Amino acid sequence: MLSALFLISSWFMSLQQEWTWSIHPEAGFKVLSPISLIHKTQQFPGEFQEIEYHQYNGGSVTDSILPMAFVIDHYKVPLPADSTDHLYFTEFFQATIDQLMGSVDGTLVYMDQLSHSDREVCVWKATYLNGKGVIRGNLIITGDKYYGLQVFGLAKHKPNEVMTKFIESFRILQDSKS
Repeated sequence: MLSALFLISSWFMSLQQEWTWSIHPEAGFKVLSPISLIHKTQQFPGEFQEIEYHQYNGGSVTDSILPMAFVIDHYKVPLPADSTDHLYFTEFFQATIDQLMGSVDGTLVYMDQLSHSDREVCVWKATYLNGKGVIRGNLIITGDKYYGLQVFGLAKHKPNEVMTKFIESFRILQDSKS
């Protein structure tokens, strides 16, 4: 009986993901993640210069062990002349979420904007796959840097705890070069 209990607990422990810091000084952030994040860079034309777009992602909602996908987007954004223009940030955040909702045929559940002395933050949640999928995210603008965090999961797996841990662990590093 004791050996069966040991086998069951060992199996359960093997399903638990080990969270480690994923540190990216080139983009100026670190985040706790249960999986390795892969970095991809693309160039896009911008109004005044090319925009270097970085994406860090890993996981899949079809994974049998951890059915979730983790994404962080990062790039420099043009700021308005008045960096306290609340309407500019609201429109930027809304346009960003609208674009994502269009790409996954999603529905926004809530969106809340928070202003801090050193950053603007948009906290949001959406559904996709006709309500079977859940996305949680934070959009952050600090200085001329944009960070977009998204975590995708399936509602049947109750992903909120993992989503919260990933999003709340995100830290901007000091002396970021990008």
